[in-house]
Amino acid sequence: MWILLQEPERSQKKARDFELLMEKALKLLHSKKIGPYMTQLQFRPKRRVGHFDVSLFLKNDDGKISDQPLIEGIYSKGNRTQNIQGWFDIHYSDKVDFGDGNPVILSRLGRCAEDVFEMIGGAIEPGGMVFVSLITDMVWEMESELHRVTRDCLSTRSLEIPPAATPLGRLFFMGGCRNVKSQAFDVQGSSRLAGEKAPNPDIERQFTQKLRKQLQEFLGRRDQRESTEFAKIRNKCHFNAEDILNRIDKIF
Repeated sequence: MWILLQEPERSQKKARDFELLMEKALKLLHSKKIGPYMTQLQFRPKRRVGHFDVSLFLKNDDGKISDQPLIEGIYSKGNRTQNIQGWFDIHYSDKVDFGDGNPVILSRLGRCAEDVFEMIGGAIEPGGMVFVSLITDMVWEMESELHRVTRDCLSTRSLEIPPAATPLGRLFFMGGCRNVKSQAFDVQGSSRLAGEKAPNPDIERQFTQKLRKQLQEFLGRRDQRESTEFAKIRNKCHFNAEDILNRIDKIF
């Protein structure tokens, strides 16, 4: 059974039941401000202990709930006996529609997309992982420049673009994932990008140093033989790489 938390309609008993069922990570997704919107969580425990189906919607000032989820997928609290930390495996929609004919693109609305991934990253403990589908737009039959350009970046192997420099990869970095991966995460035909949070400060420094080197090498390449048809992709990823490097310099 799906559990939907609605403020302020729920009874005290329902509130207590909800608190008991909801994992700490899931609590960090509910009633969070994303630009002018608030998140609203819907979840249900799966048969496998510690796993949950999760759907996260946005609510506007008029109280209307978005037609499609902002996030939909699985949360696992992990398995400490096997040294597996918590993880999310999700679809992310960059477009939000409240049924008024005026859909909103979150990555173009201030820091909304960054806020979403900072929220997700904050819900994952050190050592945890986030997997995000690269084909949400295809699965949900919607246009998403964020997903399409990210796929183009990763599929154009000649450009050798670091995953973190792609539009979606940059959001992983904003969410605190210093190790962003694009290989070996294809499950049942669903290509995904993966972000890993460092388990401790020493590993975080290692991840960050490796990322810095990848981005610097990417920016340092000047292959004049590349076709101009890739210029837009390359320029976008150069911008992302420079932005991440500037942020790294401020952190360390």
